[in-house]
Amino acid sequence: MTDKLLKLFFPKKNCRAQVLHMDQAWSSMVRNQNLPHPVKNMLGEMTAAAVMLAASLKFEGSLVLQLQGDGAVKLAIVEVRSGLVARATAQLRVPAESISPDITFKQMVNASGNGRCAIVLDMADRRPGEQPYQGVVPLGDNSVAQAVESYMTQSEQIETRLWLAASEASCGGVLLQQVAATGGTMPEQDIDPEGFASLVMIAQTVKAEELLALDASDIATRLFWEDNPNVMDTLHPTFSCRCSRQSVAKMVKSLGREEVESIIAERGRVEVRCEFCGSTYLFDKVDAEEMFSEPAFKGPASKATH
Repeated sequence: MTDKLLKLFFPKKNCRAQVLHMDQAWSSMVRNQNLPHPVKNMLGEMTAAAVMLAASLKFEGSLVLQLQGDGAVKLAIVEVRSGLVARATAQLRVPAESISPDITFKQMVNASGNGRCAIVLDMADRRPGEQPYQGVVPLGDNSVAQAVESYMTQSEQIETRLWLAASEASCGGVLLQQVAATGGTMPEQDIDPEGFASLVMIAQTVKAEELLALDASDIATRLFWEDNPNVMDTLHPTFSCRCSRQSVAKMVKSLGREEVESIIAERGRVEVRCEFCGSTYLFDKVDAEEMFSEPAFKGPASKATH
């Protein structure tokens, strides 16, 4: 099985779709993360949604999907960079072992109704001082799909439907969007006004088991064979973390010399673990001396472990 995303267009219905299946990339993302199964499943659905949304971007940069929770999960975040390079993680508010296998989406991220769904678009060529675009909407109680659909409707005014599924081994999804009527190649009178609704009826027959087990091409054929959509592109999402010893050293240095030396005196070293990939970076007394005496500390790469 390969990690694959298909971009489809239905000219007679003026709709676009994306069909995604990820296994190797997704399992690599969470392999070193000690998260309960329900949290991993939620994060997998977020990853599928974020990858499909990022595939629609027309600029170089990154898309970040965040669920800021007021339940057992404090923050769940997925970052997708140009080329569909993704990473994901979650921060818990309670011990992992205390989270029930039957915990609901509402209990995880919207227990008191104060959860938020945010999408951040960060262009690679933005000017100094220019802030990334960020949109935030309240969370619903039901699912990741509902949260993203609400965001796209409220913040982007794009009618969107999502079907998502995730397990520890794979994740997948189908995204449908209504395209603006203007600017297309099909005469407006030839476009089916019920096209989006008819595709929704078809897509909602997809089963979670299919999204988790079938290749993206097989899912697309199973759902849309009668409509014969144009395949606009075939993409292959990957997992890669952009943490580095140099970037972590910069963060450690920001603590200040006194704090860093205090930690080393107490513990013998500063240890930082990347929440996205599980890499561990170690800084001892010698590293600290170099860190605060050199403007751009790099240090030996051998002190990063996986």
